[in-house]
Amino acid sequence: MESFVISVSLRTGCYRHIQISANATLYQLHQAILDAFDFDDDHQHAFFMDNRVWSPVDVYFSSKGKARDRLTKKYTLQQIALKNGQKFKYLFDFGDEWVFQCKVLRELEERTAVPRVIRSVGEGPEQYPEYDDEEDEEDEDLFDCLSPEEMEQIYDLVPLRRDVILQIRQYMAAAANLYGLLPMDELYALYNRQNPVVEEKPFFMAVTAINFDNNDFAVIDSPNPHFSEEHPLSCCELAADYLLVDDPERSIRELRREQKGKPLKILPREEFLRYAECNYFPETPQRKAMIAFLRPLSAGLPLSAADYCNCIQSVITINARFQELLNLLIDEGLTEKKQWDLAKFLELYRNLNNNTHKYANRGYTPDELVRMEQQGWPAVKKKAPAGQLYMFEDIRARQPLAGVLNGDAPCPCGSGKKYRNCCGKK
Repeated sequence: MESFVISVSLRTGCYRHIQISANATLYQLHQAILDAFDFDDDHQHAFFMDNRVWSPVDVYFSSKGKARDRLTKKYTLQQIALKNGQKFKYLFDFGDEWVFQCKVLRELEERTAVPRVIRSVGEGPEQYPEYDDEEDEEDEDLFDCLSPEEMEQIYDLVPLRRDVILQIRQYMAAAANLYGLLPMDELYALYNRQNPVVEEKPFFMAVTAINFDNNDFAVIDSPNPHFSEEHPLSCCELAADYLLVDDPERSIRELRREQKGKPLKILPREEFLRYAECNYFPETPQRKAMIAFLRPLSAGLPLSAADYCNCIQSVITINARFQELLNLLIDEGLTEKKQWDLAKFLELYRNLNNNTHKYANRGYTPDELVRMEQQGWPAVKKKAPAGQLYMFEDIRARQPLAGVLNGDAPCPCGSGKKYRNCCGKK
């Protein structure tokens, strides 16, 4: 046989039928199951082929606990001799213990290049339901109450020179502003690539001390299933402060999913550290053109044209909906000026959007990722660039020059829908 159709269910009325190659590994089946149920791959897993959870008879693990343990990455479905009608259990997250019941429905002679869901029934459960975070808020209040003298005492505990600690803090600020979310071990590798090497444990101590201070970023726990005490940075991530407002768990989970599979943009040291400054954006031709457009509109208003451009690019960076930006411009009174030209703004916005770094693209602009894909970068082809806009070719002919978009026009967010059915929906 060339492939299998495997039924995977979490409970009655909630299941997925997955078609997968016989040459796929159990690890690839694990990934296909998580994708089918929209789970993050942030914990260990195991397959119990005798259909009994925690049975030692016929089991495959994601990582070795004992020398004789078999790994899911090393065994294909063909090697373990799956057969029609066979039932087995898939266990994900040894803490919460998500148990999936699996059954081989069919053996097929057709090849399957990548796993795909051919039937989906029932809405999957939320992987991380809401929880009471009052204790976390109390901890945050405690950190906010630390005096400068107390912070100095904390920094004195770090076995590094103070200038090195401050430099690490600069790297953390720049990474938060450029990437939005970044595993700390990646930041550690970047720092050591561009500076004299610092051992991991002192670096971790510096990061922990800096996290107590007043910052526009935070160090958060990372759901890394391969955490090791020898590598403490593997258990945490750096997050920009915007992710910590409203629903942090959901925001972080969604951004982590958007970033998955994309390369990290690496800049030279001097250029990278410019991002440590809040609201830093390179002076690109697209930015200069937008500032020139905003200059007459901002006359008499509280902010300068450059400041308003910063606001626009900040909205672009987090990949927010266009309606949020339009509401901002309306609230600030920019659209009431006689120089306001919606069609011109949309053209400038498209160019600025496509040439502004996005957190979802791990620091790359949409145009940069498109060029990389055209050059054959395999990591980029796994997932499309977030937020590239291209729907404005004949916008002037179809769009009135007003503060509110024509409902039948293409939505500027790039969804392909009409404006009234997308960002314009009340």
